[in-house]
Amino acid sequence: MKIRLLLLLGVCLVLIGCRQTTSAQGTEIALNLGAEPQTLDPLLATDPPTIQVDQLLFANLIQLNESDGAPLPGIAREWLVSSDGLLWEFRLRDDVYWVKYNAETGDTERLRPINAEDVVYSVRRMFDPRTASGYAPRFAPLIQNASRFVNADPRTAPADLERFAEELGVRATGEYTVQFQLIQPTSAFPTIVGAWLGRVVPRENIDASGVNWTDLGEMWTSGPYVLIDLEPFRFLLLEKNPHYYEADDTEIERLRFRLLPDVASALDAYLRGQLDTTDPYDSIEDANLDRVYADPALSREITLHPGLCSLYWGFNTSKPPFDNAQVRQAFALALNRDDVVAQVFKLGEPARWFTPPEVNAAPDSSADVGIDFNAPLAKTTMDQARAAGARLPALVFGTNTNTLFLDAAVASIQNWRATLAASITVEDSDFGTYMELLRTDPPPIFRMGYCGSYPDAHNFAYDAFHSGSPYNFTKWSSPQYDQLVSEAARETDVLKRRLLYSRAEKLLVEEQAVIIPVLWSQRASLNRPRLDRTFAVMEGYERIEKWGLK
Repeated sequence: MKIRLLLLLGVCLVLIGCRQTTSAQGTEIALNLGAEPQTLDPLLATDPPTIQVDQLLFANLIQLNESDGAPLPGIAREWLVSSDGLLWEFRLRDDVYWVKYNAETGDTERLRPINAEDVVYSVRRMFDPRTASGYAPRFAPLIQNASRFVNADPRTAPADLERFAEELGVRATGEYTVQFQLIQPTSAFPTIVGAWLGRVVPRENIDASGVNWTDLGEMWTSGPYVLIDLEPFRFLLLEKNPHYYEADDTEIERLRFRLLPDVASALDAYLRGQLDTTDPYDSIEDANLDRVYADPALSREITLHPGLCSLYWGFNTSKPPFDNAQVRQAFALALNRDDVVAQVFKLGEPARWFTPPEVNAAPDSSADVGIDFNAPLAKTTMDQARAAGARLPALVFGTNTNTLFLDAAVASIQNWRATLAASITVEDSDFGTYMELLRTDPPPIFRMGYCGSYPDAHNFAYDAFHSGSPYNFTKWSSPQYDQLVSEAARETDVLKRRLLYSRAEKLLVEEQAVIIPVLWSQRASLNRPRLDRTFAVMEGYERIEKWGLK
């Protein structure tokens, strides 16, 4: 099977930690993790605080560029893909070591190098039903025989579970080479590996200590930092791993993570000088923004950066009047999303298409995609649709019960009433009832949001609106759209992928106007002027090992 090499760049992993000693003076920062990590087992992590700590403690097969989620070398120095897009080979570094922190001596001991068998063991453990990894079912459909394994009864005979593990589509082909066999082409696979499938754990450590393998002083780790101290509900301390393969590039010696679970406490701690940044736990929300912007000093220290969520209004395309694309276009033209966002949301950027432009392979921010507000053209378009037989009955705008969403619905209805003389009422319900309604009989117009589970356009354009997607509540399907996103899933050149996704977005939000994009999410953080840092598009994936002090 022919294999071709993909373009790569170099980087390292994520980190967190700190402790006060003479050698660390001036190179320690304080952050707020928010909630206490539910576990330090990286295969069980599902919440951003836990993911963030694990990203700092455990090396990953692939790293993610913090700004757009593009895959970069981690334990794997390079990767290759077969011509049919089904076989991925990862070639590992030979200088990534397991280490163990000794609390008695304060030293970090170097153990042995991570190898391909470590990767195979970790992937098998993730899909083992006895592990109960939260994200394993989400990604099992990608890998050969993974769904059978993860869906097996945990009480299945151990011999059968071992056979399922051995038949999983991952194998070592050399001491530092590992291959994955996929079920269908997925060009976003390296990004998925970087986000969820590439966390490597130590078999000897787990076999020897069982569920206690992550205890302080017992745990083997491999990332840019090691855990040196913790106090439940108060703090975690991480210290630079001297044996990390890019330790020379890690400037900050120690990271102190406080555990302040409510936003008001975190903001107060920052104001008292007890935090260098309110990240990675977001302590600046809508209620605090006015307070921050009103303070001359704080207003210079706040940063808004992109999130990984999109808010949109969807149409039920299976029933009149929105089975008519021209009617949908008229509604899109009549919506002044800039005003709606400015009136209702303190955080967020008006969206022109569905996929946030910051994620890997998404349409460029300057792309000519989307329908701009144009009231005269909206009237003309609606008149043309009426002339062809379309009618505009009394309509319902559906949403789950939420003050912001209700306010946004009302602001949008005012636009449509003023421009199209549309009669629309809002109907809201609790989230569970609302989701059941969307699955069975969606309202003519409805609110929906979508947050990516990994920062790649495939996760948005393909996963959300490909025919048969469980997240597509519009009842719209298009062979042309399916062909575009499927071709993008096979294409490994990021520029060609971006072009394909741009064409798909143009079909979705412009030519067919299946949805009206409203808002791309943002997050806000406060940062001391002394901190020189980057910002991750995906929560829990801050590249703290790249941070420094001015």
